[in-house]
Order: sequence, then C-alpha cells, then structure tokens
Amino acid sequence: MTHPPATTRPRTILYVAATEAAASDGATALETVETGPERSIRPATTVERVRNWAPAVDCVVFAETPTTAAGSNLLEVVEACGSTPLVLFSDPSYAPPAARSTDGIDGYVRRDTDDAVVHLADEIEWVCRGDDESSGSTDDGEATNDQPVDRLLESVPEAAACDDRDRLFDLLVETASDVLDRDYCWLSTVHFGDFTPRATASGLSADDLEPVAREGPLEEALRTGEPIRIDDLAADDRLAVPLEGVTSLCCLPVGDAGVLQVAAENAGAFDERDCDRLAAWCRFVAAILERIDAEASHSTEREQLRRERDQLRTERDRLADERDELALERDRIATENERLAAQNDRFQALFANVPEPAVRYEIDDGKPIVRDVNDTFVDVFGTAPETIVDEPVDEAIVPPGLESRRTTLLESLRAGECRQLVSRRETVDGVREFLLTLVPAEAGASGRNADGGNSDGEDNPAGLIVYSDVTDANRHERELAAAHHRLETIADLVDEDVRSPLNVARGYLELAAETGDEEHFRAVEDAQEQLRELVDQLVAIARQDDVIVETEPVAIHDVARRAWVAVETGDARLVTQTTTDRVLEADKARLRELFEHVLGTVVDSAGTAAPEADDGAQDGEGERTDPATQVVTVGATDDGFYVARHNPDADRRVVDEGLETDPVPGRLAAGDGTGFELGTVERIADAHGWNVGVAEDDDRIAFAFRGVESVDET
Repeated sequence: MTHPPATTRPRTILYVAATEAAASDGATALETVETGPERSIRPATTVERVRNWAPAVDCVVFAETPTTAAGSNLLEVVEACGSTPLVLFSDPSYAPPAARSTDGIDGYVRRDTDDAVVHLADEIEWVCRGDDESSGSTDDGEATNDQPVDRLLESVPEAAACDDRDRLFDLLVETASDVLDRDYCWLSTVHFGDFTPRATASGLSADDLEPVAREGPLEEALRTGEPIRIDDLAADDRLAVPLEGVTSLCCLPVGDAGVLQVAAENAGAFDERDCDRLAAWCRFVAAILERIDAEASHSTEREQLRRERDQLRTERDRLADERDELALERDRIATENERLAAQNDRFQALFANVPEPAVRYEIDDGKPIVRDVNDTFVDVFGTAPETIVDEPVDEAIVPPGLESRRTTLLESLRAGECRQLVSRRETVDGVREFLLTLVPAEAGASGRNADGGNSDGEDNPAGLIVYSDVTDANRHERELAAAHHRLETIADLVDEDVRSPLNVARGYLELAAETGDEEHFRAVEDAQEQLRELVDQLVAIARQDDVIVETEPVAIHDVARRAWVAVETGDARLVTQTTTDRVLEADKARLRELFEHVLGTVVDSAGTAAPEADDGAQDGEGERTDPATQVVTVGATDDGFYVARHNPDADRRVVDEGLETDPVPGRLAAGDGTGFELGTVERIADAHGWNVGVAEDDDRIAFAFRGVESVDET
C-alpha cells in the first residue's frame, strides 16, 4: 500500500451548509486547521452559489446529512459541482459504503470522530487527486543534466507556466523521478478518507498501488509538513510496504494537496540531501497550485461580477424605461387636467348663461349630486338653493310622474346620455309643462373608459338638467289640431250632408217649374229646412272650442265608473280590474263625456237596460257574472285604453282576466263610417291627441284609444 504525502499550498474550498451561520462556522474551523497548507474557505448555502463557484475551487464540502431534510439537496449539489471533487462531511447515519455508492461523491468524513475537521482537511487533499491515470513520466532517455538541482531548475519554468492541476501533478512526479532516478514515484491525494494515487511515474501504474488510510504517519506528515524517510520498511513498521520488492521509502507533503512518495528496492536509498531537494520541489509546486487555485477563484469572482454588472445594467435600463413611461404618463395626465379645466370653464360659462331653469350635477361614487342651480331655477320654481345643493338628485329634482323611472334617469345621468323627458311640475305661476333635457359634460361618452370598461360615470363626472317651458307651445299645438279637425268636419258635412239636400231641392224646383205641382214645392221646403239645420250644425262646430287647456292626472277606471252611472246600461255589467288601470293626463270633464258616449254606444248595440256599476270586480273579488248578462270591460293597453263589450258565453276568459293588449276580434276601422255616432268621441280624442278605432263582430265590440301617454312615462 502507498501513503499519500502532504503539500504546503493554499487551497480553495467551498463549504456548503444549510444555514449561513453553519456554513460560516464550518468554514472558519476548517480554515484554522494547522495541518497541511493554508486554505481559503468560502461558505455557501445555495445550489446556485455552488454552481457558480465550483469551477474555480479545488474541492466542495457538503456539510449536511443527506438523509435529513436539510441534506435533501445533495444530488443537486453533486450535479452543480460538475468535475470539481465533492467531500461529504456527514453524520455516521450516512455510512461510507453508501457514500461510495453515490455517484459524484469523491470523499467522506464522519463528523462524530475526534479531530473530525482535521480528518476533513486530509480528505480534501486526497480527493483533489481525481480519477486521472496520466503517467506524468518524461520521455525515455538520459538526463540532459547530471546534477539533480539542475534537473529541478529545468522544470521550474514549465511548472511556473502550468495552469492545470493534473498537468502540474504529472510534472511533479516526473521531475522527482528524474531527480532521484527512481521508477517507483507517485503522488497520493486525499479521497474518501484515504490517500489514493493521483499521478505516477512512467514506470509505475496506479493499478499497482492501493489506497492507504489517512490515519497514521502520512496524516501527520500532511499536517506538519515534515517529510518521512524510511530506510528499511521491514525494520520500520510505521508504513506498510506499498509495492512488492520495495525496501526504502521517502514521503514528502505537497502543501495540503497530498503526499509525494518515492520508493526504492535497496535499503537506505535516500539521504538527507535527497529529502531536502524533493521537499523544496514540493514546496515550489505547492506554491504553483496556490496560484492556480487563486486564479481560478479570481476568474470565478470576475465572472460573478460580470454577471452582476450585466444584471445591474439590465435593471438600470428597466428603471430608465419605467422613468420614461412615468414621464409620458405624467405629461398625459397634465394634458388631460388642462383639457378638463378648460372644459370645466366652458361648462361653468354655459351654466351661467343658460336662460332657462337649470341644475348642475356631478357624479360622486356613482350617484348624481346637485352642485348648483341657476337664478332662473330659483325664480321659476321658488326653491331655495340650500335645500337641494349637495343633495342627491331625488324628488327635489326629479319631476313628479318620473318616480317609477328614477333608475332609468339615474343610469342616464351616470352614462352621460343626452336625453329629453316631458313632464309637468309646480311653479310659482302654477302647473306648467316642461321639456326636461339632460346635458352631460361629454355627450356620447356613454360612461365608458378608454379600454371599453364601464367607469360608473367617471368619464362624465358632471352635467346639466335644463327645464324648457313648453306649456304655450303644447297648448298652441292642441289649438291648431282642434281647428284642423273642425275644418275637416265642416268640409265633410258640406261635401256629404249639404250637397245632397241642395241637389234634392234643385231637382224638385225643376219638376215644379215643369209641372206646377205644389207637392214638389213642399219637398223643396223640406230640403231647405234640412239645409238650415245643417248650417246651424256647421256654425256650432265652427264656434266650438275643443282645445284642452287644463289637464290633470286621471284614472280611467274612476272616470269610467262615474260615467257608467250616468248611462242607461240595462242588464249589462261593468268590469274594471286594478291591474289594468292607467293614470293619464286629461281634461276630466271631457274624458267623462267621452266615456258616456262610448258606454252608451256599446250598451245600445247590445240592446240592454242598466244596473249599477260592479265596483267589486275591480279587485277581482266580486261575485262571478251571470253568463246571460252582457259584460262591458274597461282596461289599459300598451299605448292607451279600451272599452269592450263581450258575450260571456262566447268568451268567459274576458270576465276573469280582462281584455288582451290588442282587442281586435274582427275588422278595425276609423270612427267614421262605422254606423256609430262618434263625432263627439273623435273630437274629444283629437283634442287630447289620441287615435280612436272600433273593432266589431257578432259577439263583441271594442273601442280602442291609442297614442295615450301615462303620467309615469318619459
């Protein structure tokens, strides 16, 4: 067996532990070990640091137990080490056989032994030998210089220029073999707690040598740096015979890398001078090893610094880009603020110059809030500003009749929609009709932000509500409509009713002139009497004022029941249902007159006589109608109301559920030409702006009034 020698070169080692404190303490303890050369120990805790530093160090120490949670990264550390030797410094729970069977582990030391850190230092020197089997021998032939010192000096430049550990080890062995002219020369380094052959002379193979336990004289030589010379191995049992036939042995430490051993077959083959020369050569080689390790460490540090520099440059560029983006965003916000300020100034000027009553609102947390009212609003409605300013847009701003549509109104304000609503409200001069206009600060934005999302009004934070008085305009419009209707009625009477008597009178005058018969003169007199009556009717129509001047909210069921008691209805029964009631703006007296005419016509068409109105059916709780009794139903449709007579035998559903939205059982015709005297009904409907039609068949008749606006519609 061979025992490894010792060297005196500083060695770079990476000490890996689970925590910073454990790594730092372990590195300090290993660095202060007196045996072997000086050491430069670097603590580490992460696999990334192992991967960065492994190429630049001689050895990596994994100071954790692989079977514990802390040691679960052993395989990652093995992979990160690459070709750099790895020594496992572990508890006895992880036995040496297990360590040797794990690929990538080059050395093993138990932590529970005495002087465990010293043994670790020795093991590190052994593992640095590696697995190479390079011969390290020089070419065969005679030495060019017969003096050993000259041979050493010849090798100095090559050794000084060497930057590879294995090549330096080969040169160390080759030179020592030449200097002493010995074939048996080899270098042993620490590997798995043993001194293992790392480089051999040309006349020797590593297979001829066996690893030697670290404990013993070789460990002492590595620790103290003192050589060992044995003249007769048979007489000196400190070391076992490494090779068959070998008698004497010289062992010299090479820093902390390992032990150089030279053997000879004859006894006393080495003297003090040989030991001194080889010791000097080993110290020189140890210094070169230290320089190689330092350069590798510096190279790794430079690479690390380069990567850190690149990372800092990348971070600098990223921050510069963010700075530029923030500057652009700041300029955009400043521009937007200027635009909003200019818009606000224009908006304030508009509000101040609006000649009609106006309210300025703002959207605050999704709710329209009153911020100001102009003087005209105060004068027209007699409302003190402090009672509504900074209050939500509620009953003080929402006109009467819009309560059921408040949600739609508030959504329109939040969405910035331009919209108009017609309503009536109380003023200091009485009830007036207004066209209510919503004017957002940015019309058309529809409450949506730049990316298409709903901004809950933040894109339209303000707006105006303007009241335009349309009372006189609506009244004038109704006057024109009534006058137009009267003219049409006169034209129709002249064309249909006046022309016929004139033609009759002309015909009888011609007969009277021809025959002289007095009977013909009486016919002419009758025709003239008829003409006078028609002329009086035309005069009445021309002088009649069908313009609806004042209206009020009226419930159609209430007016219908009042008209019912004033009409001869016989056995017919009136059915009204609360669910089909409608409140509309109308002249109450004229509307009652309309219902009296329509109810009378409906009942007369069935030939019935009159009981009292059935108010109990309004709530759907009265007694069920006699099947033989005609039923008159009054209800609301989508755009108006209807009056219908039904035969219960033909349609019982009408009694229980009321008439459907569009009651057209047969033909639907205008009031003219139906056979019903509906002139008054049409005039009243026209005065209100409604359309009237009649649907009739054998069992039913219905009058439908359309174009009717309820007071709760916008």
